[in-house]
Amino acid sequence: MNDLIVIGGGVAGLVAAWQAAEAGREVTLLEARDVLGGPVSEHVLAGLELDAGTESFATRGGRVAKMLEQLGLSDAVVEPNPAGAWVGFRDAASELNSVPGSNQAVGSFRAEPLPATGLLGIPGDLDAADLLRVLDAPGLARAQRDRDLPAEVGADAASLGDLVEQRMGRTVVERLVTPVAGGVYSADPYTIQVDAVAPGLRDQLLRTGSLAAAVHHLRSQAAPGSAVRSLKGGMHVLVRRLKERIEAAGGRVITANPVRSIHALSAEQVPQSADGVRYAVETDGEAFETRSLVVATEAEAALPLLAGLAPELGEVTWPAPATVTLVTLVVDAPALDELPRGTGILIAPDAPDVVAKAMTHASAKWRWAAQAAASGHPGRHLLRLSYGHAGAPSELSDEQLRRQAVADARVITGVDFADDAVVGTAVHVWRNAQPYRESPQTDRAIDVLTAPGSGLAVVGSWRSGTGLASVMPQAYDTVRKLLNDDVATAAQTHRRD
Repeated sequence: MNDLIVIGGGVAGLVAAWQAAEAGREVTLLEARDVLGGPVSEHVLAGLELDAGTESFATRGGRVAKMLEQLGLSDAVVEPNPAGAWVGFRDAASELNSVPGSNQAVGSFRAEPLPATGLLGIPGDLDAADLLRVLDAPGLARAQRDRDLPAEVGADAASLGDLVEQRMGRTVVERLVTPVAGGVYSADPYTIQVDAVAPGLRDQLLRTGSLAAAVHHLRSQAAPGSAVRSLKGGMHVLVRRLKERIEAAGGRVITANPVRSIHALSAEQVPQSADGVRYAVETDGEAFETRSLVVATEAEAALPLLAGLAPELGEVTWPAPATVTLVTLVVDAPALDELPRGTGILIAPDAPDVVAKAMTHASAKWRWAAQAAASGHPGRHLLRLSYGHAGAPSELSDEQLRRQAVADARVITGVDFADDAVVGTAVHVWRNAQPYRESPQTDRAIDVLTAPGSGLAVVGSWRSGTGLASVMPQAYDTVRKLLNDDVATAAQTHRRD
């Protein structure tokens, strides 16, 4: 019999199991797939151990760094190359002809450094020289009107796109905010709630009188240094370490064992000798009983399981996560040593001749990746291209994606490397939870299920928001509270007895 079962072996579930195991609880973690970590997993390509998905964590709040310290990984934390990212878009000025029978301008692909003073692509300095290169004169003039508009304009906008368009105009949305939102959240900014991705932004708009001033203020409050960091060797090192710590503390980690159902046990079902058992967990191969339970899967899997405890959750339709396809290329191209597009590039929707929504030049961004790639192979580089948006996953086959990624990389980097220069390709498809959206019905039901003394917790990106800086602290805090509640409940039971 288990003190705690964790369902789901992504980072949220691993953090929960780690904390419980090191608190002395008998813990079993159950993962449906045969690998752990979800998008924070690894693959081997051209002899290199690489991240198959997530490559970094946001430094905001400092919580991830503190947990890495607890895990003995502080010395492995690395910062990215400060060269920064670029943005690619259609340069209509280069070719002003029109497509016959349409009003669409034809232009060439153009790339410029992403303005450095922004938040989610929103500029914080409307006089920055690099802004004009991206927005052009009319777009910049419209953006600068933000300083003269009443503070109330856009303050009640529900979506990020609406807020920025009302304050700074459509060009800022299309060339800056949309590429960043697509790259970070795989979502259209007009579908993202402002408060979900930029807490405090609207309040600062009302206080400072302009959106640019609000962004500048929020940026000034951030800790100095890069907004993201990673681990030497890749973020998958975190998954390895969490598993090691769970097992070293006596916990069990079981993969390839999907959970089919959970239900609460009544007093009649629980023998006197198993006092405190609350839940039964059914898998394909085994049945478990446990005092406490953590559900750490994505919403699509969690809601049907939780419906075994609260039937109304079986009727909830949660927003589908975006499907993001990552294509990794290992390329022998010494011309890329010049870092022609900084550490990578975000792509505006109107950019011609490119299907990818973003490309990370991983060997330019991370020193460890550059050293690993070039070891024995000078001029070898790692490129990661992403495809698919919310509601519009890529429909290309893996082979088509490989060919498209090579073609896109040539346009994006401006380096026309040969086909035989590509020495390794890999395709991985990930589901990225959308920015948290308010769902009062779901919140109320889960609040009841997870009330103090229930022995139940629900963690993961669909509850915390996207990214390790949201997922890890929520899982950590939630399981600590669950353990404390269990101690308090046991003490009350003992006093009654």
